[in-house]
This record gives sequence, C-alpha cells and structure tokens, in this order.
Amino acid sequence: MNCEILHTLYVRSNGDVPCNDDAGENVLVGIIRPQLDRWSATALLTNHRYRHIRDALREERKPWPAVCDRCAFFRPNEPLADPLREKRLRKLQVEPSLACRLRCPGCANFADARVRLPRRHMDLGMFERILRSLREERYAIGEFEYCGQGEPLMHPNFPALVDLAREYFPASPQRLITSGNFDFHTETAGRRIDEIMVSCDGVGQENYARQRVRGDVTQALRFLRDAAATAIGAGTRVVWKYILFEWNDSEAEIAAAEHLAAEFGVSELLFVYTHSAGKSRRYTLENHGDFPARSSLVVTNPTPIHYQNPPQPVPSLTNLGAQPEAGDEKPRAA
Repeated sequence: MNCEILHTLYVRSNGDVPCNDDAGENVLVGIIRPQLDRWSATALLTNHRYRHIRDALREERKPWPAVCDRCAFFRPNEPLADPLREKRLRKLQVEPSLACRLRCPGCANFADARVRLPRRHMDLGMFERILRSLREERYAIGEFEYCGQGEPLMHPNFPALVDLAREYFPASPQRLITSGNFDFHTETAGRRIDEIMVSCDGVGQENYARQRVRGDVTQALRFLRDAAATAIGAGTRVVWKYILFEWNDSEAEIAAAEHLAAEFGVSELLFVYTHSAGKSRRYTLENHGDFPARSSLVVTNPTPIHYQNPPQPVPSLTNLGAQPEAGDEKPRAA
C-alpha cells in the first residue's frame, strides 16, 4: 500500500496540517501556529500520526479506513514508498488563503470557513519559519504548489509568499492554481511563477458559471491571456484547465476553447475527466481516444481518484502523443 501523504506536505492557511487535500482534510496530522518561535519539520514528519501511517501501510492496512476508501490519493495497489523519511518532498502544498469569491458546487470552502480557526490568510512569519526549518534540516522540495480550499490570490500579499519560497529554495519550481478572477498584473506583481494553472470550464458565461458560481469568464480568460503574454521569454508554463461537464462538452465549445488557447499562446489546454456531479458522459476516460482534439496544445487527464483502483492501467496524460512525467497527476481537478 502507498499514499501521497508520504510524498508531500500540505499546510493550510491557519497552520493546520491535514492528511491530504481530499478526504484526508478531515484528519489532522499536525498543527503549526504563527506564535511559535521555532518549528521543526522533522518533529512533525516523524510524530505519532506519521508513525501510525507508516506502520499501517507497511502492514498492508489502511491508516484511517473510513477516510482512505474515499481519498483520491490513497493507492492500495502500489508498493510503499516513503521519500519523506529520506527528507525529500515531491511537493510542498501551501494554502495561502481560505477566502474565495466563488461558490463552486462540491467545494469544501464554505463549510471549512465556518469551522476553522479564524485565521484566513497564511501568516508570512509562519511561512518563513516553515521554510527555514525545511532548509536547516536539509529537506529537498521538488516543487511548491499554491492551492487549497480557498483562492491563493485572495492572500493580501501573495507575491511575498513567492519571494520567500524563492529565497529559501531558489531551485524549486513554483505552481499557482487559480480561478483567474483577478487582474493578473496586480496580483502577481511581476513575480516569476514557473507554472500558472487557470481553472476555466468554458468560454461562455452561462456554461462557465454553472460550475464557477459567482465567477466571471471574461475576467478568467483575460487572466489567461495576460499570463500567457507575460510568460513569453520568462520560462513560465501557462495551463488552461477545463473540467468536462455535461453542459460544456459540445464539440463547438471545445473547438472554441482550442481556438482561444492558440490565440492566447498558452502552454497547454488540459481537459479533465471528472468524477463530480454533472460529469461529461460524452467524453470519459474509457473513450478518451474519441476526444475531438485538433491542436497539439490539448491534453486530457482523469482526476486522481481514477488512479486508486483502476480496472486497467490509467494513463497520466492522454493526447496527441504526449508522454507523462513521473508522478504527474494533476490535483484539484474536480
């Protein structure tokens, strides 16, 4: 048995450390508080909760049976791997903010905001202490990912988070996942971000707003366009993530998205086969070869839950000859 928790570390805006960014949100494996003068990454990653996880997986048991069965990141059929013990994090996931302007169906944001401690934005001092400990204790970080139950760009000083991560781990790429309902130049303030993923499920307001409730598709598309224009020569990948639902999977709308992606100059147009309510039945993982891709920018990908107990091998990426990178499972796809 294997689980992504032994490959990544996820820290919420208030300093809670949940088991993972899915069903594991309901299990805390640690707590970091802004008022602490010192904090040890090793003390967290070897505490009694992590020992319980390691012991259970080693013995072919589910650490939290009721949770693991529902979690997209639990892998019952994979061999155990524990890079955290070797001080290697594939990813440090940071939730900059719990705040969000949108009310997407199925998102845990609204429920979380009612029960969490009042701190909604990550404290910069706390973030720096986390980074300092990871560096002093000689951890390697494969990448930073700004994503969680809120919108990262709602943090009042998002560029400062980027600066701190770049200062302490200059070689580690940084990824932002956002709804794009912002002015790109204002919120990123010229900071280089290695990958920007914009969730925009449609090209017209009516279909887009069925999932991105309270969102503005014009603003999201403008964010994509500006991000792609800025990325030229900066080494930034701009990914347009488009979740396929019953109401946005017509050939006409898919073709329109491909046209805009090429016009903007994005790096990738990622269509996601989701498992959420309203999922597309026209295009699924089972018939991904029928997807009407007309551009080399197009990639199709299932949500991580498809990898848990696949009836057959699940491709990480399926498109016009694209090849997956190791561990390339795009999170937050539903």
